[in-house]
Amino acid sequence: MKGLKGIILDLKTVCFLLIVAIGISCDSDNNTVLNAKAFSMSIDKSGNLTSLRDTRNNQEYLAKGLNSPLLTVVLTDSTKILPQRMITDIKEGIFTLYYEGEIKVDMAYSEKESYLKFEVVDGQNMDKVSGIIWGAYPTTINETIGELVGVVRDSEFAIGIQALNPQTTGGVPVTNAGFVPSRKGPAFKTDYGSALQAFAINRSLKRTANVWEGHYQDMPIPSIKGSTVIGSKIAIFGCSPEEVLATVGGLEIEEGLPHPTIDGEWVKTHPLRSKAYFITSFDEGNFDELLEYVKMAGMTSIYHSHPFENWGKFDLLPELFPNGNKGMKKLVEKAKDEGIRVGAHTLTTFITPNDPFITPVPHKDLAKTGYGELTANLNVETTEIPIGSKKYFEDEQFNWMHTVQIGDELIRYRSVSDIEPYKLLDCERGAFGTTISEHKKGAQVGKLLDHPYKVFFPNLELQKEMAQNLTDFLNETGVSHIDFDGHEGALAAGQGVYGMDDFALKVFEGTDFNLVNGSSRTTHFYWHINHYINWGEPWYGGFRESQSEHRFSTQPFLEANYLPNMLGWFSLTPETTLEDIEWMLAKGAGYNAGFALSANYKALKANPETNKILETIRDWEHARLSGSFTPEQRKDFRNVTKEFSLRNIGGNNWILGSSQHYNFEYTKVELQPGEPTYAKWKFKNEAAKQPLMFTISLQGEGAVSQLSLDVVNYVNLKISEVIKQGETISLDAEGNLIHYDSKGKVLKKKIINNPPILDLGEQSIQLDCMLESGSPKVELKLKLQGKEEKINMKQQK
Repeated sequence: MKGLKGIILDLKTVCFLLIVAIGISCDSDNNTVLNAKAFSMSIDKSGNLTSLRDTRNNQEYLAKGLNSPLLTVVLTDSTKILPQRMITDIKEGIFTLYYEGEIKVDMAYSEKESYLKFEVVDGQNMDKVSGIIWGAYPTTINETIGELVGVVRDSEFAIGIQALNPQTTGGVPVTNAGFVPSRKGPAFKTDYGSALQAFAINRSLKRTANVWEGHYQDMPIPSIKGSTVIGSKIAIFGCSPEEVLATVGGLEIEEGLPHPTIDGEWVKTHPLRSKAYFITSFDEGNFDELLEYVKMAGMTSIYHSHPFENWGKFDLLPELFPNGNKGMKKLVEKAKDEGIRVGAHTLTTFITPNDPFITPVPHKDLAKTGYGELTANLNVETTEIPIGSKKYFEDEQFNWMHTVQIGDELIRYRSVSDIEPYKLLDCERGAFGTTISEHKKGAQVGKLLDHPYKVFFPNLELQKEMAQNLTDFLNETGVSHIDFDGHEGALAAGQGVYGMDDFALKVFEGTDFNLVNGSSRTTHFYWHINHYINWGEPWYGGFRESQSEHRFSTQPFLEANYLPNMLGWFSLTPETTLEDIEWMLAKGAGYNAGFALSANYKALKANPETNKILETIRDWEHARLSGSFTPEQRKDFRNVTKEFSLRNIGGNNWILGSSQHYNFEYTKVELQPGEPTYAKWKFKNEAAKQPLMFTISLQGEGAVSQLSLDVVNYVNLKISEVIKQGETISLDAEGNLIHYDSKGKVLKKKIINNPPILDLGEQSIQLDCMLESGSPKVELKLKLQGKEEKINMKQQK
C-alpha cells in the first residue's frame, strides 16, 4: 500500500500528463497551465510564473528564486508594482490581475498550436499607469542569446518572446521615452542564464521624456489620443532550436505581422538573403553603362547613393534626373527587364534645410527639444530675442544648428545670455528662407532638434507625412530597395523605439510591392520587416583595415538573431586591387556573408582591373551562394593571415589557390657603434619550395633607403631605392620588383635575377635599412603560396 507521499506524487504525475494531453488549465498545485506543442507555462494565483517547461523532455527552464511576474505595472511616478493576485476565467480566456491602488488589468490569453498569446484588453484605474512590463521572464538558458529576435537557446531547447505590434516594444528601456539601444532587445544574458522582456508605454499621457539616448532632457512629448497600454500583446513559445524559424514565420502569418519574401519564399530562410549589392551614383545618361557593370558582377540590385535633392518631400536631383520620377521609373523598368532591382538611399526621418517642410514656411510639427516664450514684443529689426528661460536653448553639446521657430519664422542664434533677463544673442532672422515677422509677447519659442549632418526632424505626426512621401516616391518610380539608414533619426519624435518601428512599418506596408530593405540599426519589431543589417560608415583606413574588427565581430550577433551575414560596405577606388577584392570575397565566403560594393562611375572607369574585379566578384559569390565550398574551406577562409584566389580551368571546374601571409614591423633605431641594427623574424613554409614574395611599405612620416633582406642567412637582397611614406615596393614570383607611389602608380620596375628561394619548413628573414628622415615604421609582408584545391562549382540554388 502506497503512503500519502506516493499518492501525491502519482496525482502530480497524472495531472501533468493530462496537461500535456488535453491542455488542462491547472496542475496539482492549482497553478494555471498553458500549453503549446512542446512547451508549457505555469502561472500561480499571485500572477507569477512557476514553470517554463520543455514538455517533450520534461525539462524545466524557469530560473528559480526570482520574481517572475506575468505583467508588471509602472506607475506615473515610475514605481514598479507586481501583481498581488490573479483570477482565471477559463471559459472566456481571461486573466484578471490585481495590483495595489485598486489597479486591475484584464488580459486575454490563448493557446495556439505553437505559441501562447497574451493581450491586455481592459483595465481599471489605468490613468495611474504610465506603462507595463511583460516579465521579465527568467530562464536557465545561457548558450545562445538572440537579443534582437527575442530567442534564447541551447542545443536542446529554445524559448522566445515576440511583440505582436509596434505598440509593444521588445527590450529593457533605458529612458522614459522607451529607448532600447541598438542590438538590444527582448532577450538578454543574466548571471543565472537569460531573461525575456517587453514593455508598452501609456502614450495618451502628456509627459516629458529624455529623448534620443537621453541627449535631450525633459523634452515635452505630445500625447497620442487613445494610445494606452490597452492592446499591447505578446507571444511566447518554446521548441527545439531547429523549429524556431518555422515557429516565428508561422506566427508572423497568423498574427498579421510583416512577412517579407523573395520570390515567394520568406526572406529569413531564402538561400540568397545575403546577396551582395552595388552602390553607385547613376543618372539618366550613364545608367546603361553602370547596369552593365552590375550584370558583370552578378548582382541583382543597383542602389543609388544620393539621389534626392531634399529629404522630407524626396524630390530627385534635377541634374541627375531631369525627367524626375518618370525618368527614374524608366530606369527601374529597364533594370527589371534584366532581373535587377533599383534602390535609393536616404536618411530615414532627417529633413534637409532646403525641404518644403523647412522653407519658405516651416512646418508646425518639426521636432522641438523644448519651449520658451517671448518676454517682449519682437519687431522685424530685433536681433536679440528676449526669452523667459534659457533651458533648452543653452545646450551646446547637442545643438548644431542653433535654430528656433516662432510661428512661421526660423531664427538662428549664436548663444544665450548668462544672466536674466535672458536673450538669444546675435540672431539671424528669417533663417533658411523663411519670412521675418513681428511676434507678440508671450509667443511660443520652440528650440528645433537638429543633428551634426545639419538637418532637422519631425515629430510623430509629421513623421507619418514623411513616411507617406517616401512611400509615394517608391510607388511612383518602382524603386524597390531602400535602407533605413539613420533609422535612429526617428527617435527625435520622442516616442523611443516605437517611433522607429512606426516609420518603417508605414513605409513597408504602404508600398505596392515587397520592399527589400536594410538598416544599420536594429529593433525587435523591425526584425520582422528587415531583410538584412548592413552599414556604411566613412572608410577611415585601407580597403582591408577599415572597420575590419567590426565586420568580423558582428557575425555572431547576426547568426544569433537569424539574420543574414553581411560584412558592411566596401569602397572600390581607382587603386583597389584584385588581391584586395579576393581578400574580401574569401572572408565573405568564410562567414557566408554578403556585402555592398560602393563604386562611383569615375572609380570604375579609372581602375585598370575593374572588369576583372567584377567578374571575380561574380565567380566567388556564385560559389558561396551555391554552397560550392566545404565547411573546412569556409573555416580556412576566416584565417586573417591567409588569402585565396579562384580561377576557372574549364566548365564548372575551378582551382582554389591559397597563400599564407606573415606581417612584420621594424623601426630603425640608433644603437652603439658596431651593434647590429637589423630585425630578424622566423616563419614557416608549409606548402612547397617557392620564390620569395613580399611587399614593403612605410607607416608614419619619413623615408628609408638601402633596404637589405637576408633570407635564411645565405641570400642577401639589396634594394637601393628611397621609399617614402605611403609608397610600397613588392617582389612577385616572377622576380618583378615594383616601386609604387602612395596612389598605386608604378614609379619603377626591374627584374631580380635569381630571386631568393624558400625551402620547406622553418625559415628566417632579417631586414635592415638606412634612415633618411623621420622615424617611420617599415612594414614587411611576406606572401607564401599555399596548396591548391579543385572546386566543382554547383548550380546556384
